[in-house]
Amino acid sequence: MWNVAYLILIIIGVAGQNIAKKPYTQKVGDRGVYFFSTVLSAVALLFFVVTSPKLHFDVSVLPYSVGFAVAYTVASVGTFFAIAYGSLSLSSLFISYSLMIPTLYGLAIGESVGAGFWPGLGLLAVSLFLTNKPNEKAPVSFKWLVWVILAFVGNGMCSVVQKMQQVASGGAYKNEFMIVALAIVSVVMLIMTLCKERKDVKQCARHGWYLAVVCGVLNGGVNLFVMILSGRMPVSLMFSLISAGGLLVTYIVSKFLYKETLTKTQFVGFLFGLLAVVFLNI
Repeated sequence: MWNVAYLILIIIGVAGQNIAKKPYTQKVGDRGVYFFSTVLSAVALLFFVVTSPKLHFDVSVLPYSVGFAVAYTVASVGTFFAIAYGSLSLSSLFISYSLMIPTLYGLAIGESVGAGFWPGLGLLAVSLFLTNKPNEKAPVSFKWLVWVILAFVGNGMCSVVQKMQQVASGGAYKNEFMIVALAIVSVVMLIMTLCKERKDVKQCARHGWYLAVVCGVLNGGVNLFVMILSGRMPVSLMFSLISAGGLLVTYIVSKFLYKETLTKTQFVGFLFGLLAVVFLNI
């Protein structure tokens, strides 16, 4: 029963982060990305500090925290601009494909893949082809493509660095690793805010500081519940349900709340993408 509850909370948290960013980008456009990310990462940091048990920091986590911070920053900024310049549903779909990166990393270090990897790769190729067909109502621009690729790489590398840190430490220092990484992200984003967005901070804060706080709480909650749930059920099953469920919730909200419309071809591609996410995690 608790597993189902945690799973539902994770799915809502994953989808909710992208959903919460959309109204902010509608109000401020492509401004305020660093301000938004500063608040988000700082709130996620506080979430981990408040909810963590007794902490024991070790210098061995620092290189991994720095690597995670870089990937996290790229993913956060990339996701923000991808949602600002394109469709919420398609952005969420493409970013979800980032699960391929840790899978390929596992192959590189000698791990075996599940039976669904190659079928999932084929479904992914079909999905990419179909969803990239132009649509007047949901156009695919070069600018959007650049940012969604950055979000894809950053999000995937977050999982790779997390895996590297856990292997190196024997499963220890999870919270310490995340706290140091989020502290680095918060400082970098604050510096970028002061350098790039000082004139826009008041307006951006007025239009969306609370949305950034929501995203930060959801981000921290998702990471916490994933750590809890990973010890209760198979990781492959957990991530397939999280990815597919998150995409489905995001698509429903995109269609009925933000009135985003895909062509029939793009919708079929989206369905293939959902299947790809599931197969790649089997």
